[in-house]
Amino acid sequence: MTTVSKVSIEYTQTFINSTDLAITHFMPWNSEVSVLEKIEDTINTFENAISDNPFIYPVSSSLFDVAGISSVREANINGYRLLYEVEEHAGKKMITAFLLLGQRQSVREQLIKHCLMQR
Repeated sequence: MTTVSKVSIEYTQTFINSTDLAITHFMPWNSEVSVLEKIEDTINTFENAISDNPFIYPVSSSLFDVAGISSVREANINGYRLLYEVEEHAGKKMITAFLLLGQRQSVREQLIKHCLMQR
C-alpha cells in the first residue's frame, strides 16, 4: 500500500497479476527495461494525478457497459488503462487499483479470465 498525502493507494493482487501479464505481453516487441520503465512511469503518473484529485479520471464506460458498475474509474495513461475505485473514510480517501490493461484489451475478457482463475 502506498500513501500519497491524504490519499492511500492499495494495489490488489489482480492488479499485480495483470501488470505481470502486460509485461510478458509487451516484451517480445520491446526490451524488458523499456517495458518496465513505461509501466513504472504510468503508475507514477497515476499516483501523482490521483494524489491531487482522486476523481480526476472518469467512470469506466467499458466496465459500466459490461457490468453496470459506476463506482470504478478508468485512467488512460501511456497506452495503459488503470481501473480503480475511490472510497472515503474519516476524511481520508482510499484508492483501490484493480486492473492494468493495454489500451486495446477487453474489460469483458479480463473479467471472464479473472472469474475463471478465481474459481
